[in-house]
Amino acid sequence: MHKFQIEISSCIDCQKCWDVCPVNMVTEDNRFTPQGKIDVLGKVIMGEELTQDEFDNIYLSTRCGACDDVCPVNIPITDIIQYERQLLAQQGREPAKTTAISNNIIEHNSPGAMDPSKRFDWVTDDLDIAESSEVAYMAGCWVSYSQQDIARSTIRLFNHAGIRPMILKEEKCCGLFLLDNGHLEDLAEHAKKFVDYIESLGVKKVVASCPGCYLVLGKEYPKLYRELNFEVEHSLNMFRDMIAEGTLKPKKLDMSVSVRDACPLRNSKDVPRSILESMGVQVKELFDGKQVCCGGPGGLKPNFPEIADDIAMLTVQSYKDKADMLASYCPFCVHHMGSACKSKDEEMKIKDVSVLLAESVL
Repeated sequence: MHKFQIEISSCIDCQKCWDVCPVNMVTEDNRFTPQGKIDVLGKVIMGEELTQDEFDNIYLSTRCGACDDVCPVNIPITDIIQYERQLLAQQGREPAKTTAISNNIIEHNSPGAMDPSKRFDWVTDDLDIAESSEVAYMAGCWVSYSQQDIARSTIRLFNHAGIRPMILKEEKCCGLFLLDNGHLEDLAEHAKKFVDYIESLGVKKVVASCPGCYLVLGKEYPKLYRELNFEVEHSLNMFRDMIAEGTLKPKKLDMSVSVRDACPLRNSKDVPRSILESMGVQVKELFDGKQVCCGGPGGLKPNFPEIADDIAMLTVQSYKDKADMLASYCPFCVHHMGSACKSKDEEMKIKDVSVLLAESVL
C-alpha cells in the first residue's frame, strides 16, 4: 500500500472538485480535474510513463485549496499533488521551468533571480524605519520588485500609528514555490537559515504584506524546522485592529470594489472586507462569494501561461459587471492579472487594500 492510497480510494466520485477547480473552468472536456490529478499517484510512485495529459494535469494546479474545501470525504488533494511533484522532481521528471525557478530561489533568493541590491528600492526618505525594533516588516519578492506602493503604504500607515518597524536587510524569498512543487528538503534548509537570521535580530513580530509569505513563515516553517521565537502576522490583521482601536481613522472613499481574495487567506475573507467597509467602500462580491484563484501560483503561470491568463480573465470579466475596480491583498494576484490583461489587451483597475487604506487615512 502506498502513501495516500487509503485517502484516494475513499473518493465517492461526487465530482464536486471538478466544479470549483479554476483550471477545469477554462479547459474543455474535463481533461484536467482534481480527481484526475490524484488518480495517477500510483503510476508516479512506480515511475511509470504518464500520458501528456496526465503529466500536465499534475502541474496544472495552483494548489489554491478550493478542491480540498469541498471534498465531502476530506481527501487532501493539494497535499497529494505536492507529493506527486516531489516524486517527479526526485525522478528528474519535473518541468524545466519549475526546476529553474526553484534553483533561482535557492541560489538567488527570488523566483526571477532578481538583483538583491534592488530589493529595497521601495524605501523612500519619508519612511521612518528603525535600525532595530521588535517589529520587522517583510515586503516579500513581489512587493519588493513589482508592487512597491504596497510596502510604502504599509510603512506610512505604521508610522501614522506610531510604529517604527525595521526591515530585514537579508530578506529572502519565503519559498512558497518550493513548497508547492515538493522541494521540501531545500525549503527546510532555506527556512532554517532565514529563521535563525530573523531570531538573531531580536525580532518579536514579523509583519508580511504577502499572504504567501504569511502562510509559509507562520505555518510551514515550524513544520519544516521548529517552532519560531517570533510571531508572524499579516498586515491587514494589524490594520483591522488599529482601526478598531481608533489608531487609524479612515475617511470615506466613494467607490465600489470587488475583492480579489487571496487563496492562502481564504478562511479570513472578513478582514479585508471590514477594512474596506470602514472606508465606506461598497463591496460587490465576485463569483457569488465563492473562491476562484487568480490562476498564477504553483508554477501554473510559467508552465501554462495561456491557461493561467484565461483563469485571470474570470476575475476581470466578473468585476467589470459589478464594481468600479478590484481590491486585492495579494501582490502576486496583482502581478499575474496585470500581465494577463496585457497579453489579452484588456484594461483593469486594481489596487491593494493597503494602498486604498493609506489613501483614506493619510
